[in-house]
Amino acid sequence: MKKEIRNLKIASVLHRAISRVLMEGKVFNKNVAVSDVKLSKDLKKADVYIVLSSLNIQVADYSDSEKSTWISASRIGDPSENNCDINTVVNEMNQSAWSIRKSILCYVDLRFIPELVFKPDLAFDNFVNVSKILHNHT
Repeated sequence: MKKEIRNLKIASVLHRAISRVLMEGKVFNKNVAVSDVKLSKDLKKADVYIVLSSLNIQVADYSDSEKSTWISASRIGDPSENNCDINTVVNEMNQSAWSIRKSILCYVDLRFIPELVFKPDLAFDNFVNVSKILHNHT
């Protein structure tokens, strides 16, 4: 139980540090956001899930009697136009993982920084697709 809590705390610290490094834009200059960080049990490897942050999110409240909220989200522009394919961005980030890992050092107080493996977070895209389907059927 203690190791699981420690694992979650370190994942949270890494999440904040990676987000700060990416916001600065010195190492990697793309519009990406870190959605989740999952550490291995031995804390040697961190899977960093990213999303493209060029999103337009609108929240619309309907009548109070329904007690429901509709969320619609869409990407601003076509990702193919801006050359912002998520898989391309993930590959570029994995190539620059070492420099991102070195940049994290000034934000965290850990003896060892885990190896960073960037992966696309498709959960939000799945959410957008499901919400569009539900919106069209109602």
